[in-house]
Amino acid sequence: MSWMPLPAFNEQWTKPPSSTVQAGIQTTAAIVVALATVFAVIAQSKDNPKLAGALVVVSMAVVGWPFVHRVITFFQIRRVRAVRDRAAGARYSELLRFAKRFAQFTNAGDWANIRPIILSLCGNNPEKCAELCPPDYMRDLCPFFLQHLEKRVPENEGQFLLAVQELYGIVVSYNRYYVSEPFDRMRMKRWPIVNPSVLHTALGTADPANPSLGPWIASLPLGSQESAEGQIEGFRERWVSFLDDMKQWLEGMNESFGVQLPDWFDRPHKL
Repeated sequence: MSWMPLPAFNEQWTKPPSSTVQAGIQTTAAIVVALATVFAVIAQSKDNPKLAGALVVVSMAVVGWPFVHRVITFFQIRRVRAVRDRAAGARYSELLRFAKRFAQFTNAGDWANIRPIILSLCGNNPEKCAELCPPDYMRDLCPFFLQHLEKRVPENEGQFLLAVQELYGIVVSYNRYYVSEPFDRMRMKRWPIVNPSVLHTALGTADPANPSLGPWIASLPLGSQESAEGQIEGFRERWVSFLDDMKQWLEGMNESFGVQLPDWFDRPHKL
């Protein structure tokens, strides 16, 4: 999907304050010099009132132009800002849609999500589940975030982009602590396995020093290992698809608004 860039702000409104002040001083100095020159000429042209009048008009134009220019620029910036605010408002529905998609993954009552899957495979034993998953703060945090987002509709571009960054932050946090780290523990940490000889035969290796340890899936009852892998991989595929969609959306936001929102996600690896 291609995104149309929004109009940028006028350069003088994006300059550092020191540059703006310096430009103002230079402008004022130029006006003072111009007026001094004009009045000197007027003083020498008393016998020619038409020339004096013309010089007065010119001097008034010289004095007034910087202020007129600033007024014009001010209204141009207001117009551009209004365009960008309207564009942000039009994209609010997309932000809300991604927030609701994310909330589905934090639903503790959805047994297709990673934490309920692990809890079920641990025999609904919270202590065993805690060996893989951190305390489930996201279950309580995400509904408040979504409620706040639905009730406090962003009023301008700045508020909208801030809400986008907040959503990105909460997704990154969930991805790291509730998905990637549990996956890493299941894959890399050593667990007591049900049938060591079966595992070593499948791997084609043997570990005499520690023959009874293996990946977490191997610690499950033999009849449930294949089903467990399928459930976990099903969640991983859904989650990665969400991350890919959100990354593409964030890239489009950066292109459209001319900003640099973070859009990188660490993809969880297969078991």
